[in-house]
Amino acid sequence: MKKIKFVLRYFYHKLFSGFYHLGGRVLFEDNVKVTNPNFIYLGNGVSLNNNCEIGVIKDNLDHFNNTQTPILEIEDGVGISKGAVIVALKCIQIKKNTMIGPYCFIADYDHSYQDVNKPIVHQPLMNINPVVIEEGVWIGAHVSICSGVTIGKNSVIGAGSVVTKNIPSYSVAVGVPAKIIKKYNFKIKCWEKI
Repeated sequence: MKKIKFVLRYFYHKLFSGFYHLGGRVLFEDNVKVTNPNFIYLGNGVSLNNNCEIGVIKDNLDHFNNTQTPILEIEDGVGISKGAVIVALKCIQIKKNTMIGPYCFIADYDHSYQDVNKPIVHQPLMNINPVVIEEGVWIGAHVSICSGVTIGKNSVIGAGSVVTKNIPSYSVAVGVPAKIIKKYNFKIKCWEKI
């Protein structure tokens, strides 16, 4: 019965949601929220778990995306765990076989707060810069990834971390803000503490 439910959800999205691209065997679990799917690319075998949210902010689409290319690109085999929120304004790319833990937040913008005479909700968005998560990354639970960040191939981001700067490939980073604590040494073929 559960398999039939997943197949029906997939075909509903395939026929009616209008994704820029919707690959095969994409798993939509309960209460997945998708905003502006026509600017979202989902590759084959993507898994969207319960209560996760993926979307594109519509307000500035004309300004940032004159070519009508996808703004949020999630490649083959990416797993997005329950409660994760991924929201793009300009460009977020999540490459193949990345695992995103529960309740993560990924965005390519920040909120302005400089004008103390206005509520923050009425101030413009700022620091609008692409986010790239390379192939094979593992992002632990409750991680926040800020605008302009690239996380390198096969890196690990520890649970609860806030990533504000680029993380090189084959690294382990933890903390607030996230700092590299290990790197893989290809000469001796093991992880070394930094």
